[in-house]
Amino acid sequence: MGRTVILPDDPPDRLEVVHRPAPENPTPENPAPENPAAGSPAAEMADDPAPPDTEPDPAPAPEPVTPSVTEELDDLLERFRAERQRRRSVRAARALIGGFAVALLGVWLLDPPLPWGAENRTITPFPHVSSSGVLSGADAAQTDAALRDRLALRQYVTEAIGEASRDRLGTSLNPAVVLGKKRTPFLSEDFTLPCKYEFDTTAVASGLSRLTGIAEGTGKSVMVAIAPDKSAILSGALGSRADALLACADSVRTQTEQTWDAQPLGPVVTSWRELQAAQDESPGSVFQKGDSHWTSKGALIWSKTVIDALVARGEAPAALSGAPRAVQVQDEQADNDLYRLMGVTHDTMVPVYQVTRDDVTIRAHTRESPSGRGVAVFRAWSTTAPMIKGRTLVVNDSFISRAEGLLAPYFTRLEVMHWSDFLTAVQHDDLPPFDRIIIETVQRGWPQRAGWLAEGQPMHRALADELGRPREQTPAGGVSAG
Repeated sequence: MGRTVILPDDPPDRLEVVHRPAPENPTPENPAPENPAAGSPAAEMADDPAPPDTEPDPAPAPEPVTPSVTEELDDLLERFRAERQRRRSVRAARALIGGFAVALLGVWLLDPPLPWGAENRTITPFPHVSSSGVLSGADAAQTDAALRDRLALRQYVTEAIGEASRDRLGTSLNPAVVLGKKRTPFLSEDFTLPCKYEFDTTAVASGLSRLTGIAEGTGKSVMVAIAPDKSAILSGALGSRADALLACADSVRTQTEQTWDAQPLGPVVTSWRELQAAQDESPGSVFQKGDSHWTSKGALIWSKTVIDALVARGEAPAALSGAPRAVQVQDEQADNDLYRLMGVTHDTMVPVYQVTRDDVTIRAHTRESPSGRGVAVFRAWSTTAPMIKGRTLVVNDSFISRAEGLLAPYFTRLEVMHWSDFLTAVQHDDLPPFDRIIIETVQRGWPQRAGWLAEGQPMHRALADELGRPREQTPAGGVSAG
């Protein structure tokens, strides 16, 4: 007897097993099943009933169901929609990336809020391409840094942060700047440097007295001219913190005035009172609000104290008393170095004063120097105008920049050398020859530089050697030789 499993179209709860008898008369279409040989293992297995726990034979796999036309159409439409959505996503991604790339390129078209080089640091230069630099990657790294330094967007972000800290927080994020009342910035070094160096007026006075005595023997001279700090003249803008912030600076000023102001012909010339009087008469005219340096008017007042001191010593004609005589000719963009340190820009204009002397001809050139700053050399001559004769060397810091043009028309030869080059010359025992030396120093640098003038210091020895050399004879025409 055969056994057949019938699977209905709709799966039932259980399988129906139907037993069909074998046909009595086999036909080719319905042959009789082959009987195993009697006594064979297969016959014995066929006669034995199946064990009660034997699983039924597995059902044959159902025939695959052919989807209808509607189902095929729905599937095609679904795949079409998915492909269209994918293509839209790709186009959107490409558009987003393209827009981002255009925006990145567009930032290079922005105009920077500051002209290049007006930051408080040196802009990274582009590299000089070399094979070693290319192979090591150094040229690529420097090029990247140079491009980022010239990215205007970076400056806008920096400016926004600086303005927010100043206007919203009332403070400076740069420790080099201290904000006073009405958000007036001051250089921190005005308050810290005077406390950093010991100031011994006795040793300095002794050293200067020794140099003055040497100079008198050769017809030469030495002068120290102090340029006041902004904080000394605008101390009222510091508010209630003024006494604490200026404790060291005021001590240095007081000792300096007590030691040398009583000596009209002494080697140290101060101008605190003169600049303070000008500030009180015309507030904001002597120092720029956003800068640590004086204005052209402040430089003019300081220059007057220098020439008046030379007149009092007999080194300048009496007719030059009150010089330089200058007129305001134009306004110029303020430097605003303190605002730059804070990352802030301001379009501030300040007046410029200029000296014009009849019958005075001036020639100027720059001599190379170790620091790269150069030594400015001015020559002036006249057949009628009074002049300060001889070879004058001015040792300077940044405060002289607005003063050298005011002084030059009154000296037959004026050389302006930065402190860094002067100290290099001292180190190499290579001071330029001079008949007169004017050592200009900003107030905050005075305590340190004063110590170099004490006897036994290298600078003192170098000055003593040059002051001890005989003065060069002045040829006809009023310009010293050399």
